[in-house]
Amino acid sequence: MLCFVRFVEVTLGGPSELAGFYGGTLGLAVEAETVQVGETALRFAADEGEPFYHFALLVPGDRFDAAVAWARERVELVGGVFDFESWDARAIYFEDPAGSIVELIAHHGLEENGRTGAFDAAELVGLSELGVVGPGNLLQAFSSLGLSLWDGTLQGRGRLAFFGERGRTFILAPRGRGWLPTGRPAEPHPVEAVLDGPPARLEVGPSRIEATRRP
Repeated sequence: MLCFVRFVEVTLGGPSELAGFYGGTLGLAVEAETVQVGETALRFAADEGEPFYHFALLVPGDRFDAAVAWARERVELVGGVFDFESWDARAIYFEDPAGSIVELIAHHGLEENGRTGAFDAAELVGLSELGVVGPGNLLQAFSSLGLSLWDGTLQGRGRLAFFGERGRTFILAPRGRGWLPTGRPAEPHPVEAVLDGPPARLEVGPSRIEATRRP
């Protein structure tokens, strides 16, 4: 079983120009159209239609307030601050130019760095959540990959399932389920992800997930 989910590489559908937003607006490091978000290399690959996603970036647990101030200077937030008491986490949301719903989330006690002062993009730890949309058999498919269901279920209409661990999670969503906070119905679009873990591979719908042990 994978004891954790560490997103090493993530590729989403969308114009490569999106890298300019994450580099120019958010100030993340970009090299050869790869956006480096802490431990995660994020890429965008041209795809048919207008793909959009929900994903979250992990903020150190003790740097949320500074990250909120940093984000407000760069993007328009959707809604206010969301307090997830059961997760001991707080989050804010904004949309990128492709319409993806991007979340900044901090879990109390997780990846805290002890810093003070203004927040810097380099403090982002990596991807914290990645939404994958599809039919009910997603639950069985992700179980076969060796990931643990740590919250939620896909049983019942409109339910979400969270695979991985606190702070690093795949969110499995049925088609049409509204994403927080906009309520935009979820759509299945290609997701490619490489995780750090015992070798395993999963293909479900348009998505491909691979685990490989990294040095």
